[in-house]
Amino acid sequence: MRSRLAFLAVLVAITTLGGAVSVAREPGAVIVEFGRYEVRPAGEAQRAERTASGVVQPVTGHRLVEKTDVIVGQPGNTFGIEVKFVNFAPGTVTVTLRKFHPPLTNPKTGKTTTVSEYDWPVRTDQSSFFCFSFDEGWEIAEGDWTMQVVYKGKVVAEKKFKIVVAMN
Repeated sequence: MRSRLAFLAVLVAITTLGGAVSVAREPGAVIVEFGRYEVRPAGEAQRAERTASGVVQPVTGHRLVEKTDVIVGQPGNTFGIEVKFVNFAPGTVTVTLRKFHPPLTNPKTGKTTTVSEYDWPVRTDQSSFFCFSFDEGWEIAEGDWTMQVVYKGKVVAEKKFKIVVAMN
């Protein structure tokens, strides 16, 4: 009888504290849109040593042209993801944008890469947009490309794209 009363007392205490006890949730991200975009460049390109081109170009605006994960590899095409951050404290954090891609060789440096990444500050209370534009012919490589958003070493969002090159 005593053990039943002790069990009920613990059960009542847990039930009463229900609102006070919470499980911490890990920061994460949700991809809310993806596909082919039109973008408006903003300002000067910024150095990004861990990318194939060595630079990243900020954008001030973007518009989804087509929701798709199959992208035609041609100069001027831009593809990307729009991400909403969840379970983050309000404010600004730095995330790493990582792209796995077929081998790209920068003709200016001779460097070949299969992973391009850079760090970028984001506001956790706003959606963020990340993209890749085929600005130069050497940046076009047919095959699977994967975009990842990484926070503190953990992948919080990931999207795979298939790049296809049209036959002449």
